[in-house]
Amino acid sequence: MKWLICLSLVFVQAFAVTWTASADEHAAPIKMAVRTDTRPFIWKNTASDEFLGFYWDICTEAIYRAGYQVETVEISSAERISILNTGRTGPDDGRKATAKIASLKGELPAGSKAKPASTEIDFLCDPTTITLQRMRSFPIEKKTPILHFSQIVFVANSSFVKSKQGKDITKNEGKLPEDGPEPTCDCILPWIDHLGATARGEPSPAHSCKTPWWPEKTEEQADTSADDDATGTEGEPQTKQASFWDRFKIEFQFVPATPLQVKTEGPKDYEIWGYVEGSTIGDALNTLLSKPPRNRIGAKIVCSRSYTSHTAAARAFCNGNLSRYYGDLDIVQASLADQRNQTRTECAMDPAPSGTGRYEPYAFVISSREHPGLPEKIDLALYSMFQDGTIERLFAGHFPDTQMSDFLNTLFRINSIPAGTIVVEGAEDEQSDETAQN
Repeated sequence: MKWLICLSLVFVQAFAVTWTASADEHAAPIKMAVRTDTRPFIWKNTASDEFLGFYWDICTEAIYRAGYQVETVEISSAERISILNTGRTGPDDGRKATAKIASLKGELPAGSKAKPASTEIDFLCDPTTITLQRMRSFPIEKKTPILHFSQIVFVANSSFVKSKQGKDITKNEGKLPEDGPEPTCDCILPWIDHLGATARGEPSPAHSCKTPWWPEKTEEQADTSADDDATGTEGEPQTKQASFWDRFKIEFQFVPATPLQVKTEGPKDYEIWGYVEGSTIGDALNTLLSKPPRNRIGAKIVCSRSYTSHTAAARAFCNGNLSRYYGDLDIVQASLADQRNQTRTECAMDPAPSGTGRYEPYAFVISSREHPGLPEKIDLALYSMFQDGTIERLFAGHFPDTQMSDFLNTLFRINSIPAGTIVVEGAEDEQSDETAQN
């Protein structure tokens, strides 16, 4: 009898430990990483300081159905790349070193702020394309992948919008200097930055161009120029490079086009295409433009430029800095509309040619490092939301003027798996042979 009591106590203790572990796991909130600029999927309303969007509603509901609370972690596109590589976000090694040195001294360097330690992310609520390469590169600990993709929850079309023909686009398309060396994008992009900085009276930014053809004033030249301005006398004649700058300084000035201002000069020599860093279409674009002649349209050189957010890319496009703006068309068009609303100016563009889009299957990234079993629980919650029509209703609410594509409609039907029935004890004997075979 005594051994039976001891055995019962062991079972009770084991159950208590298991229940306590389960309770502790669900007591810790899910750290959900979100960006602020991927409208209409997820974005932040700056007026109310609240997150909104199709994905925000899906992610929070899925986490609640899985039995957890949510802790929001706001991230940048660069931090999103870190999450996909490690499951964590935080300062890079250089920032960590600076913060460590500063903490040892008891103070921070001027202009620096203490950076938080690397943050463990449990759930990435972001329009992230699922790819084989990303799945292969997920971190592995104890021979087990830590990050997991959920089932595909959305099918997007990535393409581009382009500057409207006839627009004065001297900043995203233009003529290269005839007296310069054979140009490359390593020199074209910093040359454009140099023109912009000089027009604003700012110093030229650092660059990696080995053979720059634009003038860069030395301290001695700057002093001479200042003396000339003070005395009103003419200085020494400018060099050949300086005369080149004079030719292009005025052309760079961006003025909204009118019928009298539209240029009729010959073909342009370069064109700038933009995208948001960390996107799959950006990777594809850089691969396409990596080597000649694929980086040319006829005799025109095409250069790509990355931006840290869709807000920055949309602003650059509307300001005339980009000939094309690449990304998920839903996000691109929403970002441009938001830019127009903020600036109260029209952002002229032409739609991309038909047939230029890329298939982009979106899935959530879930970590099992801190919450073992979380990926399976989220998958179950998402399938239940497809099955009961929740996700379809959310789509209709967030995309009221959008006709669901055949591909997206098919995906929603595939994910609406049957709810199934619970087998009651003794009901197995009553099932027919035909039912048992199904």
